[in-house]
Amino acid sequence: MRYISVAFTGYRTEKLPFAPTDANMRILSEKIKNAVRTEAASGVKYFMSGVCRGSDLIAADAVLSLRAELGIQLWCAVPFKNHRTTIPYSELDLYDKVLASADGVVVLYKRDADAADFGKLYNERNRYMMDHCDGLIAVCPENGILPGGTKNTVEYAKRMGKKIIYLLN
Repeated sequence: MRYISVAFTGYRTEKLPFAPTDANMRILSEKIKNAVRTEAASGVKYFMSGVCRGSDLIAADAVLSLRAELGIQLWCAVPFKNHRTTIPYSELDLYDKVLASADGVVVLYKRDADAADFGKLYNERNRYMMDHCDGLIAVCPENGILPGGTKNTVEYAKRMGKKIIYLLN
């Protein structure tokens, strides 16, 4: 199988196993950039982010910072139309920058969603990314993944036989 596309999954800011200080976030960004460089060197051209707060946005920003150097593209899978309302003020500038700079943006649920539907729509977004990508870069440990969307995405990728790279081991 030709391996040319990778999605990201990972913890939201509040679930990261370290304080979200500027220094720690720079370290995480460098880990992601190293993984992107490695995958790009092996032929990956397309990277997909689900653009949630925390890991998704950091990963998307990392891809954008390497796009010209590596000849790669960033695609974003937005789970629902009013997704921006779920992003904390502190991350809104990054969210807007990522979506404005992406090579492609797909909004999966074209209407505004109610908070009661968010979980279902996030899971549908995660499955969409795995159905459309060859591998996964996971901002989580290989063992002991916290319950939630990241764990669900990793388990789905495993069932599909996707290559998974864990960044928090």
